[in-house]
Amino acid sequence: MRFNGHSRPGAWRLLALAIATVALAPAGALSAPQEAAVPLDRVEIVLDGSAAMRAPIEGQERIEVAREFLTALRGGLAPPGESPDLTLRVYGSGSPRARRDCSDTRLLVEPDAPAARWGEALADLQPRGVSPLAFALEQAAADSVATYVLVTAGGDDCRPDPCAAWRDVIGDGPNRRSRLHVVALAPQGDTLEQLRCLSRAGSGSLTVVDGSGQAGPAGRRLALILRNQGLVDVLATLGPEGERLPLPVRVVRPVPGEVVAAFTARAPRAVPAGVYRVVVESAPPRSFERVMVLPGETATLQLADLGRLRVELLDDQGRRARAPVWIRSADGRRELRYMLTGEDAIMRAGSYDVSVDLGDSVAEREDVAVPAGGTTRVTFGGGGTLLVLAPEFEAPPPTRVLAYRAGTVDTLTVGVASPLPAGRYRLIVQTLPVYVTEDVDIRDESQTVVTLPETGVLGVMLTDATGAVEGVRVDVREPLTGETYGTIRSGERRLAMPGRYELDVRTAPAATITGVDVQPGQERIVRRQGLSRLSVLPPPGAAGPYRLEVLTLAGDRRLGEAVGAQPALPVWPGAYLARVWRGRDLAWEGRVAVASDKTARIDLASP
Repeated sequence: MRFNGHSRPGAWRLLALAIATVALAPAGALSAPQEAAVPLDRVEIVLDGSAAMRAPIEGQERIEVAREFLTALRGGLAPPGESPDLTLRVYGSGSPRARRDCSDTRLLVEPDAPAARWGEALADLQPRGVSPLAFALEQAAADSVATYVLVTAGGDDCRPDPCAAWRDVIGDGPNRRSRLHVVALAPQGDTLEQLRCLSRAGSGSLTVVDGSGQAGPAGRRLALILRNQGLVDVLATLGPEGERLPLPVRVVRPVPGEVVAAFTARAPRAVPAGVYRVVVESAPPRSFERVMVLPGETATLQLADLGRLRVELLDDQGRRARAPVWIRSADGRRELRYMLTGEDAIMRAGSYDVSVDLGDSVAEREDVAVPAGGTTRVTFGGGGTLLVLAPEFEAPPPTRVLAYRAGTVDTLTVGVASPLPAGRYRLIVQTLPVYVTEDVDIRDESQTVVTLPETGVLGVMLTDATGAVEGVRVDVREPLTGETYGTIRSGERRLAMPGRYELDVRTAPAATITGVDVQPGQERIVRRQGLSRLSVLPPPGAAGPYRLEVLTLAGDRRLGEAVGAQPALPVWPGAYLARVWRGRDLAWEGRVAVASDKTARIDLASP
């Protein structure tokens, strides 16, 4: 099934973007819109009833395909229980083919006809005559409606050029603004070009249905175009099976902040064509900026970096209890979710702090890792306890322990005894490289102790003119094979297995530190000075986000990028080419010089 279209300049320019030649979705991929239909003026259907409609499309007569298409179109043009303002003109069905009646056209469903008349007219239609397409279009133009939909097998048995006939009939008269959308049912040979000409002359769309099961999606799509609507489909999925998550979604006009639609991400939702900000209410929320919704098209937004967080509270007998839960960002500055124990929260992959109100006290668990695609469980009370020890250090640096069992994962910390429900677990300790142990048995009212092999501590300290620079990603690699063992951040200390490593510091440009030796029971803190920072200062009141790119002076290699309302990058001293993007628009480009004794800034408010 193919779809093409054309538009005159002006108000219909957006439609012209939508109806360039594209492939329609497969059968069933386009669900019926759930948004209330935009009110429409009368639409007239011009339906081919000639003998050509008996020809099959993959074993199904064209007339049956046309009925399926029109049923879907009609259903998409009005809310359930209401009838759209449609009229139906048929040509080629009133006289047998032998009579060659080139004036065979009639209005089967007139304006304001009862709703039952539509179904009766389609069911009773029996194709049998010639195809006076041009004459039918001339008679339809006399009905003086704003929008026409021609459904045809194509071709005219009476006049050679129906496209020229339509141009003549609309001319510069009262029909010059009428729009003609063409639906071609498996057209043959030159017929497709003739119908494409008709759609262009009518400033409308061309839909080609040439396969089994395509009629329904094509009808629903044309209904969206006639209502100047498109679909927003938010694919929020979890895990390798792609479980679809029904997260709340808001579609917002960016400038006035008007909420155009609010729904759950179970299926596509119809909204008026335009440019929007789409907010998905995960925790924290995800915002998609400048989402363009075109008539008849589907804007698909994907979220795959989601995990499920389940907080449980167990009493002394191991029974589940209910209590309030607060989930905060790992820095403790933002409260992201409030719920009760036993409920699930859909979180973006990351680290969070979890607190449970026990009435007379508050139980807390910091730095809970929620990986994408899985279920993280945090359990308070009940069961037994697990203690993972690094015997070389009385107070080891915070290092996560992930305890896996039956599709869930609990996040613990080395050196801290933590409660776990009874059962057998697989432990992954996020040392560098990770330490894995199987079949760790947790028993009720007892403590299980797991002792790590001998370890050291690895850390990275970066400084600029103002002090420590924290949060820069550092990849830890094996020097001979180049295998990445894990990542740490500048300012962080982590338990590490003894050995020699290479560090890739993700600054701009990246810096490689070789020959880093970690000894058992000792700290190895790698220090580098002289770093600077390149930041972007937007104009007052400007809406972001912005994207900062740093490249070589020749512009042939990108050295780093940052995104945000005021993006900033850690940069080593030197001269670079910098670009600042706002959406798809280049807001600034130029040469920047970065020194080690001060922060470099791109001021977008300056000329």
